[in-house]
Parts: sequence; structure tokens; C-alpha cells
Amino acid sequence: MKILKQTVSILCVKTGTKYSRLDLNRLQVMVERNCTLPFIIYCLTDNVDDLPEGFVGIKVDSTLDLEKYWWKICLFNLGWNETVLYFDLDIIIQKNFDYVFDNIKENSIKCLDTSNVGTYYPYDGRKDNILIIPPVTINSSIMLFNPSFQKHLFDLFMVNPDYNMVKWWGFDRFIEHNSKDITLFDYRKDYYLRAKGVDKYDPRYTKTGLTHDPRKTFCIMNQCKPEHYIGLEKYFI
Repeated sequence: MKILKQTVSILCVKTGTKYSRLDLNRLQVMVERNCTLPFIIYCLTDNVDDLPEGFVGIKVDSTLDLEKYWWKICLFNLGWNETVLYFDLDIIIQKNFDYVFDNIKENSIKCLDTSNVGTYYPYDGRKDNILIIPPVTINSSIMLFNPSFQKHLFDLFMVNPDYNMVKWWGFDRFIEHNSKDITLFDYRKDYYLRAKGVDKYDPRYTKTGLTHDPRKTFCIMNQCKPEHYIGLEKYFI
């Protein structure tokens, strides 16, 4: 008897002008090539009429008046009781990622552990607008989570959005310091970080003696600069 695979939900966020239809098309191609599970790609966006065929648009509430990456907080207000996989639109998927849906801890947010890679965050500890900027050791460019278990993060943020945007100096800091449970992808097999264009063992970005082979990972972090895609076109063209 043939066992039917459960459909999984892939999410992304596109608001403002930072990303284009080209970025959405790129993600769609990479997901189609690297996921054998039945899937639906959802896009949280301020313009549902500007999505390529194959995407299901979810209109964000424009009255929230959020800035830049802070629109990602709306992912925690979906209310869905299922595990979803979120991708930033600048990542590169190079291998099959079906396995990430195994052994899920549904009350946790699974994201990237940048402390392993030794990412350099010059803002950490700096005093800005009277507040001390908290440290961050995670990255939310990929997240595996159940929205129904993370609604408290959206509610907490919306108590005072302007204050939270200033205090936390980034979405990653907010979820790291306010999430009830965070688990981490394994940098040895899950992801490789091209940080700020640095694709080598720069001591600012990687720990001394760190062994990290990007060919063994399913995903490469890219940070949305055209030059970062050079040599990676085979994954999305």
C-alpha cells in the first residue's frame, strides 16, 4: 500500500522593495528541486497581486506600520497548528531538505546557530539611543516552527512595537531573548554562512580551526547581494 506524504508549508516574506519577483522565482525553483514532499509556498506580502504563479499570498496588515525585517513578526500571528518552514528570500538551497521535518519539537523555534560559525556582530553591547544592544547568537533566515505555539511573541512585540524595534535592534535579537524554547540547526550539515560577502575563514566571522564544508549543507546563507550569487546559479537557473 502506498503511503501518502503529508503536505508541508513553506513560507517567505516579501514587503517593500528589497526583494522582487525574481527572488520569489528563485526560491520556488530551489524548493521544487530539493523537496520531494508535497508542499505549498505561502508568501506574507503587502502586495498579493505581485506574486508569481504557484504562490499563495497572505496579505499583511499594513496598519501595523512595521519596518524592514520586522514584518517577519507576522509569521507568529498566523494561528496555524502545523509545523512550517520559513526561508528568507536571499538563501540558496543546494540539496534536499525533506529531513528537516523529522523529529520536530513543535513548541520550539528551530533556527540557525551563528555562535557555531562565529559570526561577527559589531553592534552587540553598543549603547544606542540610551539602550544597550543585546547580544545575538541565532539567525532567523531559516526557521522551523508551529505558529500556534509562537503567538506570544507576536503579542509581546505588539504591546509596544516602536520600543521593541529600537530596544532589540533586529528580529533575531527579539526572538532569542523572548522565545520560550529555541532549538538549532546543525551548521555541519544544514547551513553555511556567507556573512557580509566573506566566503572564507576570516577570523571576524569564523572561529579558529573551524572545519566547515559548504558542500555538505542543504543551504547557503547569502544576504541578498548580487555578487553573492556568483557561482551558485546552477541551483536556481
